[in-house]
Amino acid sequence: MREADLIARIRKHFPRAGDDAAVVGSQVITNDMLIEDVDFTRAIPLRFIARKSLAVNLSDLAAMGAKPQYAIAALGIPQWVDANELIDELAAAAIEQRIEIVGGDLSRAAHLVLSITAIGEATRPLLRSGAKSGERIYVSRPVGASMAGLMLLQKGFGIDGSAPAGQTLTYAQREFAASAIRRHIDPEAEVALGLALAGIPQVTSCIDVSDGLSTDLHHLCESSHLGANIERERIPMFPDLLPASGQLGLDAQKAVLHGGEEFALLFTSSLRESELSERVGRPVYAIGRMSSEPGVRINGEPLEARGWDHFA
Repeated sequence: MREADLIARIRKHFPRAGDDAAVVGSQVITNDMLIEDVDFTRAIPLRFIARKSLAVNLSDLAAMGAKPQYAIAALGIPQWVDANELIDELAAAAIEQRIEIVGGDLSRAAHLVLSITAIGEATRPLLRSGAKSGERIYVSRPVGASMAGLMLLQKGFGIDGSAPAGQTLTYAQREFAASAIRRHIDPEAEVALGLALAGIPQVTSCIDVSDGLSTDLHHLCESSHLGANIERERIPMFPDLLPASGQLGLDAQKAVLHGGEEFALLFTSSLRESELSERVGRPVYAIGRMSSEPGVRINGEPLEARGWDHFA
């Protein structure tokens, strides 16, 4: 069983499903879950779990060019969790991320589960299906940090970047480890950029990088019935990832091309990189072009979708 097969079946039964969020009139509605031992472990403080549960939903709204408005939170709370602390942290995160929680549900559970439904508003929703052949493919920020952070946690690093017992790090290595782990456990949704992109008619499609650059580019191509050609050297890499990968035993290429939970925006436009960066008031990075020829290629070679799959 693959996630793609289940999504195809869902689309067969529910034709309006399939983008980062559902569009109903001017409302944009999305839902994401975080589940203990799938998306996080008990080693992660509740503060970061609460923040991430909202951020992953806000990233879906950002990919649609929607302004966040409201959220509903359903919580499955196990005995090990201080329920009051969890609710307090969720409230603080909602205030900081400027979305109002207006309801939800509570249940006792064997594992901690946070299911958030977020609602936004968009005058021109950005869909995955609008790309045109020849348009530039953009990514909003350097990638690779989230999977690198996950790899480090799996190697026994602390959430502050501290090394496993018996391992000594240089200052640069500690700084890299801390920043990569922070990107993984406390991601930032590109809400402001999504809103800016929605206001530019030459931006034609968008998706957030939640499953990995390779997989999400395949999603965008499939929805637009096109292919893509990207250049490896143009993909912006998280600072110091390449040297740190050799020193700390990380797979930099896998992290950049296939690492999930980046929550950068991947989008298409006819505008040049310098022009689009000026229009949105910050750097964005052109990494290739859409093509009428099916398939995704990197430097001329096929690029398989090898990102995150819940059911692989």
